[in-house]
Amino acid sequence: MAKAKAATTVKPKKTTALPKTQLAPSGALVRPEGRTKFTLYNLLGEPKAYYVVDRNELERPPVDPKAKSLAHSIIVVDRSGSMSGAMSDLRDTLLKMLTLDEYTQFNLVVTLISYSGEGDVTCHFQRVPIKDIMKSGSKQQAEIKKLSATMLTCISGGLRLANSLVKPGELTAITLHTDGYANDPSSTSEAAALQSIVDGIKDQDVFVNTIAYSDYSDFRLLSKIANTASGSCLKAGSTAAVYDTLYSSTKLLGSNLVPPVQVPLPKGYTFQVFVSHAAGRVNGAAGAMKVCGIKPEFDGVVYQYRQVDAKEYQALKDVPEVQTSEAVFAFAKGQLAEGNLNTAKYALGSSFDATMVDLHSKALTNNQCAAFAGDLEDLILHPEKLEQHSVLSEVPINKRMPFVTVIRLLEDHLGDWLVNLPHLQENYVRRGLKRLQGTRDDAGKLVEPWLKTESADAEEYARVSSFDVNRNAATLNMLISRRVQLVPRAGGKPVTQVAGVLLDDLRTFNNYTLVGDGELNVDKLKVKFSSKKCFEALWKADMLENDDGTPATKYDASAAYIVRFDNLPLVPAFAGDIKLDGTFEQLRDLKILASLVSAHLKEDSADFTAEQVEELKKHFLSKSLFLNFPTTNPYTDLKQALQEGSVDTRTSYKIDLGNREILNLSKLHSANKFLERMYEVLDGTGKQLDKAKFEDVLDGTCTYRHKQLSAKLKVTKVDDLMKTLFDDFLGLKANGSTVKILESVGAKDLAAIVKDRAKDKQPTRKVFVEALTDAKKKLEAKQESLFRETLTGLVFYIGATGVLPDEIEAKAQTADQISAKYPDLALSKDEKEGTFFEVGKSILTVYAKTEYFSR
Repeated sequence: MAKAKAATTVKPKKTTALPKTQLAPSGALVRPEGRTKFTLYNLLGEPKAYYVVDRNELERPPVDPKAKSLAHSIIVVDRSGSMSGAMSDLRDTLLKMLTLDEYTQFNLVVTLISYSGEGDVTCHFQRVPIKDIMKSGSKQQAEIKKLSATMLTCISGGLRLANSLVKPGELTAITLHTDGYANDPSSTSEAAALQSIVDGIKDQDVFVNTIAYSDYSDFRLLSKIANTASGSCLKAGSTAAVYDTLYSSTKLLGSNLVPPVQVPLPKGYTFQVFVSHAAGRVNGAAGAMKVCGIKPEFDGVVYQYRQVDAKEYQALKDVPEVQTSEAVFAFAKGQLAEGNLNTAKYALGSSFDATMVDLHSKALTNNQCAAFAGDLEDLILHPEKLEQHSVLSEVPINKRMPFVTVIRLLEDHLGDWLVNLPHLQENYVRRGLKRLQGTRDDAGKLVEPWLKTESADAEEYARVSSFDVNRNAATLNMLISRRVQLVPRAGGKPVTQVAGVLLDDLRTFNNYTLVGDGELNVDKLKVKFSSKKCFEALWKADMLENDDGTPATKYDASAAYIVRFDNLPLVPAFAGDIKLDGTFEQLRDLKILASLVSAHLKEDSADFTAEQVEELKKHFLSKSLFLNFPTTNPYTDLKQALQEGSVDTRTSYKIDLGNREILNLSKLHSANKFLERMYEVLDGTGKQLDKAKFEDVLDGTCTYRHKQLSAKLKVTKVDDLMKTLFDDFLGLKANGSTVKILESVGAKDLAAIVKDRAKDKQPTRKVFVEALTDAKKKLEAKQESLFRETLTGLVFYIGATGVLPDEIEAKAQTADQISAKYPDLALSKDEKEGTFFEVGKSILTVYAKTEYFSR
């Protein structure tokens, strides 16, 4: 064993995270008087916009203290399968809350609705006086006790029925519960249906409170519903929190309340936020808003925001600039509820609150946004808590390296570090469906393979083979290869050879999803470094801790270090305009040519006999000696698994880049398919070859000609584009298109061959294969480089949030709208469920997909 290098002391350094200069004195959060102004900075500390804020007391009509108008509480509960574990607590909570003695004198009627999948919605009782529900043995209590979990999640069904029971002029509170995503029949249709229902609710005497039961809930959707409908959204961490929300709503309805107040947005103003500490409300709107469910004695202010230019901002010398104020935090909370995540984070940074920025500037996913919203609301409603925060005199800039950049750094040094596998497996969180090795017999019983693998490598530390960044989702995998041996499951000696084929280097390949749909599945890695250079690169980025959690200060080749991911932003902060024009066209041309080159290079495999191949299959091995154990789901009936709650659904987002002619790269034909579609291949004698493939025509004796196309064949924009490149590559029509691409990536040998083929000069097989192999590597490397440099951050942002960054001002379009505008776009069934955004001449498509996962 090589002798370990001596420890090298590194000079301690200051943190590269947040600046430490603090304002003094610090105090409670200020509720400004009258007019103020603030600068909206981005997360890099650059001015992005300027706002003047007017504070107005909420105007409210007088209330007769003796009047007792009838109020209506509609409780809408989720009974999808995933609620099975929480249903008992929910039943107990409803029974306890609806039978309190203090409700005896309340002039209140109650409706209970439950929902599951599409079309499965039930009204258990309707408009029943609460005093009747309270009676011992009432029918309503019996209905509550019968609540049980069933199938999927169609929130719109429950909310639509609730809305139909609202009566004009009657104050109504709707409390909507769910622990999942609204995705039945689809996420797209549910989002549209819910938006339509809420748009109708917001103009009535109704407020909607929403409760997200778990980390699997779509908090952003629930928050937007509550914000639009003058309510609040709770991320419930306990049964007590659910009870408190229901109790507060019910007690509020039993009080004398101010009639709903309509608050118009003055001309020239772009946003407004209502804040009431006593009511626990922070609601924002980019237009007129309604305030509902407020007691006469409650405080209530409305902040109205007018964006001005820098010149006017500076000219308003009599208007105080207050960055750390309730108005700025309220702006952040309102923008977050409306779905403007970046603007909310910019407002947070503009408050100069380093504590909040450190916690939430990296927020992207549902859970992160829920925590962000919760802390904002908590601070606004409890202004004294600011005294515990570190507040600076400027924007707190998080200088930590983004996660995607750290992974690139680790990838650049793959040979210089090892990862601790037991530590990785202990800290790894799986997100998908569990799979079991084996098959099921006719009775559904699991039949395990007769062989299994055992590790042939006893080392704790392993080398990472590669990182794979998904090009269509916020997902990143880490591949680790380990040497294993095949052993009989029933016991016995390892299998060392099969039909004469040695298995001395048999390997398993395990993918660990470090990030899945924007969620971090591994918060840290335990590693060892064989290179001081790699250590220092991470150390300078403030990325390393010793194994005991203290900051790393020295390099020791024998020591273990912790690489922390949980305090990193997922992607770099966006700054300025996001330009995409030209990116898709480059990726498109590179992919076409890479496909063409790869099609010539048939993958070589060992030359086994049919008997050997058959014997390898019996041992679950491919011709390339890859292990292929059969796998199956842990359940036999998906419907039953969903009903039991062992399997649930969530929504993920897929992103495609295209232009006005081709929607995405998957529209391109494979090279051999396009050859068959458009060309004929002739051998050296001029005879046409039947079903020729590029891998069969490497010897330089074949030529090509255009096929006489059938009248039934519809030639598309994809065909026209690919034909230009193919004609040049095959020597049919020298137009320089492929030569230009090849030379741009440094594949000069293949570029020279393409030029020669246009002059009927064919290469030898050996020279051609070498040039093709070189070009394949360079074309693929260029694609990867282009994607990572221009699209990774954007894809990860959209994949984590389901929305575009605020910096992209693009209107969402439906499939019908984009197809009517650009008829050449051919949309698949899945694509018709997508949302489309024009960014310059490019088109971004975002699809919401339903994913199954094991609870």
